[in-house]
Amino acid sequence: MHLRVLFLAMFFFTGPLLAVELKGRTDFSELYSLNSAVSGIVSEVYVSAGKVVKRDDVLLKLDDRPFQAKVAAAKAIVTMRKPVRDQMLTELEKAQELYDRDSLALVELQNAQNNLQIAEGELAAAEAQLQLAVYEFSQSTVTAPDDLLVLDVNTHARQYINTEVSDQALIVLANHHEMLAIVYLGPDQWNADLVGRSAQIDYLGTKFRGKVVSLEYRRRSKPDSPDGFELRVKFVASGKIPANMPVTIDIQK
Repeated sequence: MHLRVLFLAMFFFTGPLLAVELKGRTDFSELYSLNSAVSGIVSEVYVSAGKVVKRDDVLLKLDDRPFQAKVAAAKAIVTMRKPVRDQMLTELEKAQELYDRDSLALVELQNAQNNLQIAEGELAAAEAQLQLAVYEFSQSTVTAPDDLLVLDVNTHARQYINTEVSDQALIVLANHHEMLAIVYLGPDQWNADLVGRSAQIDYLGTKFRGKVVSLEYRRRSKPDSPDGFELRVKFVASGKIPANMPVTIDIQK
């Protein structure tokens, strides 16, 4: 890794904080791995890798006919349960009136109360099933959570998605507006005071302003390489830089 201290000194980070120029690479600041919350057959995929999408853009749809059928069935049950509940309420009111006139036994009044409770419970269960059916119907469409870049699409039309068997991401997206410039430092280059400092990122002559957001320990990836530290600079690229591109990072005093 190329490293140059912009100061006439014989040490690196052991003295005062200096302006530092580093060579690193870009990466996305956030990745989004989207899958389906419900099982079903993919009816349409609307995006491909490399496409930029806006928040709430439709990415893919499942065949919604089974979900529409569940909603219709649940609505029918709710419609059926409501008059039963209303009838049980009317019968309880009549039973209470007769009981108050000593014309009905207590056990009959209690039976009317129990019948109403059962009817209300059945209606509540039916309404809950309707809410679930409506929710599942809404989940048959996968939309973009933000303005993002599509990195990968792992599904196609007519594929069956079984959420109970696989949670594989169907579509992977990235935040291409806020990027990271990443550089790896050796153990002797660590300095916690770097975090929070302003930085300038240079990509093929185009400069971006950023800030050091983290300096974290990383175990060695190869047996013959030392442990080190990953320094991350976040900056706004507005989609102008891909990931894994070489950049120069100038950390300010």
